[in-house]
Amino acid sequence: MRRPPPLFWTAAAGLALVGVSFGIARYGYGLFLPRMAETFGMDAPMQGLVASGSYASYVLATIGAAWASGRVGPRLPIVLGVAAASGGAAIVALADGLAVLAVGVALAGASPGLVFPALSDWVSVAAREDARNRLFAVMNSGTGAGVILAAPFALVPAELWQHAWAAFALASVLLGAGAIALAPPRPPHRAPGGAERAPAFRAADLVVPAALPLYASALVAGLTTAVYWTFSIATIFEAGGSLGALARPEIAFWALTGVSGFVGALTGDAVNRRGLPLVTRGTLAAIAAACLLIGLAPASGAAIVVSGALFGAAFIFATGLLGVWSLRVFRARPSAGFGATFLIFTFGAMIGPLVGGALSPSLGREGVFLLAAAATLMPCVLPARAFARAPPVAPGSAIGGASEVACVESPSALPQPPGATPSTPARARAASGRSPG
Repeated sequence: MRRPPPLFWTAAAGLALVGVSFGIARYGYGLFLPRMAETFGMDAPMQGLVASGSYASYVLATIGAAWASGRVGPRLPIVLGVAAASGGAAIVALADGLAVLAVGVALAGASPGLVFPALSDWVSVAAREDARNRLFAVMNSGTGAGVILAAPFALVPAELWQHAWAAFALASVLLGAGAIALAPPRPPHRAPGGAERAPAFRAADLVVPAALPLYASALVAGLTTAVYWTFSIATIFEAGGSLGALARPEIAFWALTGVSGFVGALTGDAVNRRGLPLVTRGTLAAIAAACLLIGLAPASGAAIVVSGALFGAAFIFATGLLGVWSLRVFRARPSAGFGATFLIFTFGAMIGPLVGGALSPSLGREGVFLLAAAATLMPCVLPARAFARAPPVAPGSAIGGASEVACVESPSALPQPPGATPSTPARARAASGRSPG
């Protein structure tokens, strides 16, 4: 029997890592929110505040990890990410008051922020250029796997829900160990000596007119999807939703959301076939429809099923599309543009639960979801040219120049580390003045 190639174990370890950090540590709060609210007497505004604290720690962790991974290598941020997931889950398991619970949720929420920037560097070291897209896609699908894994733990008796978080703490260590062992201890190698250095990076390089529609869409998508992740389970639970003979239909709904997330692996093919504007609008419309169904019929089994299936797939699509869009805008600064886009997405995610919780007493849970549905559709009015327009290229500039041309062979390509040597096709396009679009 042939042994699996080394890349197989890298993909498996990365998938498990993403499942722990995103699917369990980050989104586990929404899954257990009804039990947490009962145990600690949390009203809707407080529920949103605790969730926003989790996203705030994610923002700070992302900034720190993006800086660290390029200097000390992917392994250290991954070690810290696993420690945050395990430590945060353990604190939640032991919490005897609201303040301690909030600390645990925030620490667990920092885990994906520590892990995600390191994944790009890990992939660039572990795989050849032609294998990076597939490797990253496999790793990224871990979010759905983690959501599926966490769902059955919510079926424990109400008084034992913290035991589930103790299991999460142990699972974080066990599933994260493979990633810690395989992740490169050093940063990706830069171009061999003699290669031209890229111009010094400036924050102003990321503030270009072509990026404004991208940033606005990322902010809106982050805000509304965070409302869904945080409050969907609680809304269905409080409405007494039914799904056949299932005693806890909201748990089946959560698992379905995770399963449908695997459809997000088709993002690149969809963009290739239908174009970025059409696929982006369709994805946002699907998220809006998912929110609308929860807002209009949270007690309906059919609405629960359709909403979960739509959202699970559309959420993974949305994050992939924002990455594709950022690569089109920041052709010469793909890593920086990618990071800025998802920092804004996460900032929106930090605001969403806070706003949703604050509006719940006046609008009701259902009203918050109706408002989220309307907000999600706002980027759909952007003209088609806003999705593909790139900033002007000035020779030798930080945003243009052949000295740092990104190789984007397909819309689903990974952002390369700053300073990476472009491939032959990319250099040929740079020399001829053609863009890779």
